[in-house]
Amino acid sequence: MKKRNFITRMKPMLGTFIEIGLIENGNTNSQFEIAFKAIEQIEQQMSFHNPNSALSLLNKSQGRWISLPRETVEVLGLAKKLGQQSNELFNCTVGGHLVKNNKLPNHFTHHFALAGQASHIQIKRNQVRLLEPILITLDGIAKGYAVDFAIEKLKTNGVDSAWINAGGDIRVIGKVTLPIHKRNIEQTNFFNPKDILINLKNCALASSQISRKNAVDIPSHIVNNLGVQAEDGLISVSAEKAWLADGLTKVLALLPESKRPQMAHRFSAEYHRLRT
Repeated sequence: MKKRNFITRMKPMLGTFIEIGLIENGNTNSQFEIAFKAIEQIEQQMSFHNPNSALSLLNKSQGRWISLPRETVEVLGLAKKLGQQSNELFNCTVGGHLVKNNKLPNHFTHHFALAGQASHIQIKRNQVRLLEPILITLDGIAKGYAVDFAIEKLKTNGVDSAWINAGGDIRVIGKVTLPIHKRNIEQTNFFNPKDILINLKNCALASSQISRKNAVDIPSHIVNNLGVQAEDGLISVSAEKAWLADGLTKVLALLPESKRPQMAHRFSAEYHRLRT
């Protein structure tokens, strides 16, 4: 990527750092503001940690139909569909397990199940109902969706080339080729300039670091519907959209290595096998 025409901005958001790269064009400051506001909008709606977020209101609804913002309903629909298409390997209903294991906060006074399934989420236009006392967590997909949402806002405002990196959930559009380097957490120097995983152009990439022992960058805590955590490793997936790449890292983390490429191919995505 030729960086001379690009400028970048970074902010702490979504529990990580968001970095945005844009071509200098005279309106860059306002375009950065548009993108960061879009990401903040998604964070406010879908944060499990915020007891007043739209997601938390759904988790407290105890079976009632409630109206939710359009973006939250859309992400719930994507999460439900991905769960059904992956034989429930992607499961956004495991919030109960994560609360029980102190991975997520407990804002709730009612009894909740440890996990459920995609069919327990019922969606009707802008309303959603949970058919069982499950706790939804969108951490496995919302960060990627936030990247896509911000990219679409940039496009609407005349940006045709940009990239956004949300702590490893990356999307690139336009005249940008972004080299993504493999990270080695066992070494002091995380990045080897010669060790390029992929040159990203007009697509998205997501990575999930899974580790029971190493707390570097808060590794993903990925569990199945029984609460069993995925094996240690680094899962990277490229796809057309960041939400899909993000969600598929959770799906592939729960599969044996040999089955990951085929599952990714089912979604027109690609699993990137990392070799030590």
